[in-house]
Amino acid sequence: MIEWASIILVYAVVYLITAIPFGYYLGLIYGKDLTELGSKSIGATNVLRVLGKWQAILVLTLDITKGFLPLFLVTNFYWEIIPRESYLFLFLTIVPLIGHSKSLYIGFKGGKSSATGFGVLLAINPLVALITILIWIVTVKVSKYSSLGSIICIPLVPIWLYLFGEPLNIIIFGIIAFVYIVLIKHSTNIKRLLNGTEPKVGQTQKDA
Repeated sequence: MIEWASIILVYAVVYLITAIPFGYYLGLIYGKDLTELGSKSIGATNVLRVLGKWQAILVLTLDITKGFLPLFLVTNFYWEIIPRESYLFLFLTIVPLIGHSKSLYIGFKGGKSSATGFGVLLAINPLVALITILIWIVTVKVSKYSSLGSIICIPLVPIWLYLFGEPLNIIIFGIIAFVYIVLIKHSTNIKRLLNGTEPKVGQTQKDA
């Protein structure tokens, strides 16, 4: 029997955790509203441009953790309520993407969910996560564009998940992450990359 009350509670808790806008709150400590500066994103890339390097590293770590921890706990301790092979689990993997990009705490604003989505992937398949982050690092190192790293590495995620034998619902997570994070949340970045106006990592120009 499906325990709908427990499932809804898990979804709600995961949303409330992943919606915590760490970048936004850190910006307020410095007297800056990240939703009004730079890219108006609360993610690490905008934190780097507006606040600084160590602040960006802190936000990146927290955003990855908030994506990883809830999925890790559900996978290991609540698997009887939400089995990993079920579509209930698929929906759960999407909640952090929505939570980070549409945060209840700041008027449903947020970031692009790349780091939080990576945290989810880390909980689902650490090896695929490792391959993904390596591709991201190499791309950014060569191109100096953080957005390009996400645009290149995320579409490959469902392919890696398939090759590593993950069930269909997990592969679908990879496809949804690609559509949401790359095609929707990075659409303006893609346009600027094509136009040659996308700022590089560390530059202070306005980002998406």
